[in-house]
Amino acid sequence: MEKLKVFLQGVRSELRRVTWPDRKLVTKATISVIIFSLVVGVYLWVLDLAFTKILSLIFALRGA
Repeated sequence: MEKLKVFLQGVRSELRRVTWPDRKLVTKATISVIIFSLVVGVYLWVLDLAFTKILSLIFALRGA
């Protein structure tokens, strides 16, 4: 039990040294991540559509 107490005191001490970002920075980072995720999602969706069309065309030409 003593080891747990020492560990938690160390964690608390380290967390006091952390420089936490302000609300403005967190908001900007969150918006950036959302926009990047949407762009990557649309890019992958377009690739998926293209590969689906290409494979459908190949299978149609082979008579499958």
